[in-house]
Amino acid sequence: MGFAVLNIKKPKGNDARTTAHIERTVNPGNADQNRTRLNEKLIEYPEGVENRTQAIQHRIKSAGITRKIRDNQVRALQVILSGTHEDMKRIQSAGKLDEWCKDNIEWLQDTFGKENVVSAILHMDEKTPHIHATVVPIVKGERRKAEAEKNNGKKKYRKKPKDNVRLCADDVMTRDNLERFQDTYAEKMQKYGLERGIRGSEARHIDTTQFYKMVYTENQLLKEENKELVQEHQDIHNSVRSLYDMKDEAREKFLDMDNYVKKREKDVANVEAYLDELKKGYEPYKAQDDLNLLFSVFPHLSERLRIAQLCKVTGLKIDTIKRLFNGEAVTVTGKLYSPEHKQDFNVQDAKLQLFKESKDSDKLKLSINGQNIIDWFKQKYQALKQAIKPHIKPIQPEQKKGRGI
Repeated sequence: MGFAVLNIKKPKGNDARTTAHIERTVNPGNADQNRTRLNEKLIEYPEGVENRTQAIQHRIKSAGITRKIRDNQVRALQVILSGTHEDMKRIQSAGKLDEWCKDNIEWLQDTFGKENVVSAILHMDEKTPHIHATVVPIVKGERRKAEAEKNNGKKKYRKKPKDNVRLCADDVMTRDNLERFQDTYAEKMQKYGLERGIRGSEARHIDTTQFYKMVYTENQLLKEENKELVQEHQDIHNSVRSLYDMKDEAREKFLDMDNYVKKREKDVANVEAYLDELKKGYEPYKAQDDLNLLFSVFPHLSERLRIAQLCKVTGLKIDTIKRLFNGEAVTVTGKLYSPEHKQDFNVQDAKLQLFKESKDSDKLKLSINGQNIIDWFKQKYQALKQAIKPHIKPIQPEQKKGRGI
């Protein structure tokens, strides 16, 4: 006789990642993708609920909980139900897998409450058939510590109703409850030739071969979960490494831009000093001639003036323009004006920055969220035209009246 496997745990971390694994929106390394189509959803979601994560949130919102839920509070229990590998294959071969699934759902709903069992999915694409169930730990009544606090001598506060609805995984996962879950689950699975695992001190009275068989069985699912965790860890490691590479690349670009800005600041300082002399010693028309000469000697000055005028026409303030020429990335919210389209466009937390068009060129471009602002204006204008077009009635051609004879 094989063993019934029941594993209940309180998960931590990103629940969306768990949902992606269970519902196979991502393909884990330990699953056979050719068999994923055999997986089966055993509990239908309520109307408007599309996945396991939404089902958890829906249950919590509809439960009538009045107490504030902490950010780090456990919102769902993960339950894995299975049996010895050989016995699960035997059940499948005998055509009793559907009945086995039905009895598992019945046990879950009887044990935790029908409304609290929000998801159950049969996995057939891994080594051993098993069910991933999700239970929202909603309970009624006083906290477990309430009885102990009655006689602690502390100040008593207004007594809360005993039928209060609460979200509390600890009240569900007590030691007595966990033993009771194992007992009742084994009773439910007995007709399939599955018995309870070793209970605490009784382990020393079990035959060694039988003991290791039980340990092997329970470890199989743990190994599969461990493979998934290793894969997730590797994915995270790769993501972090990619971020570090991006950081190094950004740092190099920043240093290049910083050197460029310092060089240009020196040029600008020289030009400004020269302009001051022009203002003092020459007539306006003479100053214009000198400026033309200055632009010929310092081509980059003409380019900077062009960009500064573009920034001003767009609607940027002088302080913002200065920050851009200092190499800063400036975040703006409001409206930007396109002189080409004679149109204002709304922006929210848009990132503006100046870049050289190429490494060896003095040409500059003003970018918004990494895109040339000229191209960005064109895209926004096209989108505006498309949005307005359906509401414009086509002009009907004028019908010519016939002339009489």
